[in-house]
Amino acid sequence: MNEYLIYSGILLVIIVILVVGFKTKKKVKEPSVDMVELNKLFKKNEISNIEFIRNKIVVSFNDISVFNVDLLHSTFAKGITVVGDKIKFYVSDDPLVNEEVFNSIKMFIER
Repeated sequence: MNEYLIYSGILLVIIVILVVGFKTKKKVKEPSVDMVELNKLFKKNEISNIEFIRNKIVVSFNDISVFNVDLLHSTFAKGITVVGDKIKFYVSDDPLVNEEVFNSIKMFIER
């Protein structure tokens, strides 16, 4: 009986440590998007259209060969795909952040 109590006590301590460890585990914060650097990549005269479709920023170019996709990779852009004369990407798993970035790029281009 005493051995049972000792093992139960040790098991209870381990469970408490695991539960407290999981509860206090900090969530990794996504890096903020540097809009100045991102906006520098896009030139108004090279872009024919910009859209926000299914949580992705879709930029259509007159000539895709003038855009440096490698520079876009060096930002916090994720899921970058090039389809024809369009580049599709997102910067966060949060749709609101992506929409803010889209609006910022769109305003920058429309100036």
